[in-house]
Amino acid sequence: MGGSLALALRRSGYVGVLLGAGGSPEDLGLAAAARYPAADGTAPVFDRCSDDPAQLPWATVDLVVLATPPAALPEMFRRLREWIPATTVVTDLASVKGEIVATGAALLGRRYLSAHPLVGGERHGFAAATGDLYAEALVLLTPGAAGADERALGLVPFWEGLGCRVRTMSPAEHDDALAATSHLPHLLAYAFMASLGDSDALRDLGGSGLRDFSRIAESDPALWTDILLHNREAVRRRLQALRHTLDDLDAALAEARAPALEEVLARARSRRQQFHFPPRT
Repeated sequence: MGGSLALALRRSGYVGVLLGAGGSPEDLGLAAAARYPAADGTAPVFDRCSDDPAQLPWATVDLVVLATPPAALPEMFRRLREWIPATTVVTDLASVKGEIVATGAALLGRRYLSAHPLVGGERHGFAAATGDLYAEALVLLTPGAAGADERALGLVPFWEGLGCRVRTMSPAEHDDALAATSHLPHLLAYAFMASLGDSDALRDLGGSGLRDFSRIAESDPALWTDILLHNREAVRRRLQALRHTLDDLDAALAEARAPALEEVLARARSRRQQFHFPPRT
C-alpha cells in the first residue's frame, strides 16, 4: 500500500521529494529502481530509499505515512517523536485502530491522524504496487480522543487529490465495522480452506465460486494474525453472531426445512446487493 501510494502521488503530478524506508531488501530494490513518466523522460519514484529509517533526513519531512503491520506502529511512533520536527504530520494506513490510535495520539499529539484506505488485495510488497490502487477508494480517518489539528486535517484534501472519498469515524466505530466487512471475512476464508485438508480429489474441482470466495485466503498469514489479534474482541462478537446463523442453517438442513433455508439465503442476497463495493483492481 505504501508503494502504491508513492506511485499514485507521482501519477497525480506530485514532483516533490519522496523518501522510502523499511521492507525487505527485494522490496527496497524494486522501490529504488521504480520510475515514472516525467517531462524529460522518466524519473525515480523515490528520491531516496533506505533500509534504516533512522538514516533519512527527517528534519525536511512534512508528512510521514506509515504503511506497516499494526504491531510495528507503536515503536515507529516512539521513534518518530524523537526524529521529526513538531510541524510534521503523521498518519498510518493500518486496517485496525483502537489501541494503535490511542498510542499514536498519546505520543505524537493532534498532528497524528490515522487513516484506512479501503483498498488492497492478497498480494503484498512493492511488486504488487499499482498507481491506480486508490482511485475512487473510500478512506476512513480515525482521529484520537483529542481530535486532529489543522495540519493533520490537511489529509482530507491530500486523499481527495488522489481521487478518494473521505469519511471520519471513531476508532471504536471503525474496528467494529471492519470486523464485519473485512476481518471476519478473512478469518472465514482462511478457516474454510484450512478445513478442506490436503485432498487430491478436490484440487482440480474448484470453480469460480470457490476461487472468488477463497481469494483472500492467499493474503499474508503473519499480517492477518496481527490484525485479527489487535481487533480480537470485535471479531469475536461478529463471530458469535455468525454462529447463530450457522446453527439456524444447520437445523434447516437437518430437518429439510426448505422455507427456512431459502429465507436465510434470500436475506443474504438482499444484504449483499445493498453494498457499494470498490472497483475491481
